Amino acid sequence: MIRSLFVSLFFFFGPALLLFMLRNLALLLLLRAKNRHEKAQQPEVIDITPVDKERAPNWFYAVVVAISLSIAITVFFQMQKQDGVEKHHYVPAHIGGSGHIVTGDWKPSDTSKAP
Repeated sequence: MIRSLFVSLFFFFGPALLLFMLRNLALLLLLRAKNRHEKAQQPEVIDITPVDKERAPNWFYAVVVAISLSIAITVFFQMQKQDGVEKHHYVPAHIGGSGHIVTGDWKPSDTSKAP
């Protein structure tokens, strides 16, 4: 259960970080192209005007949270499925009836026995 929670958290934060990195990379590439175009069009002028840095629009944050939540929930539920998984129990090393050491091994659990 705890492992599933950690994996789900990874799949929540992973896509979010990836989307933010892709957004920043796209913005950097667009800024670079815009600056190259403007530099080619205008004579060189020193501009000391302060620029307000805008944050990402709210819809972008909503999309990131929605995608991350959907992936994290999907991974969590997929990890909780027990379909086709045969239960096993560990039989530790012991001395067999003939006096030889029998190594520990995983044996299938008998689920037909009712408690």
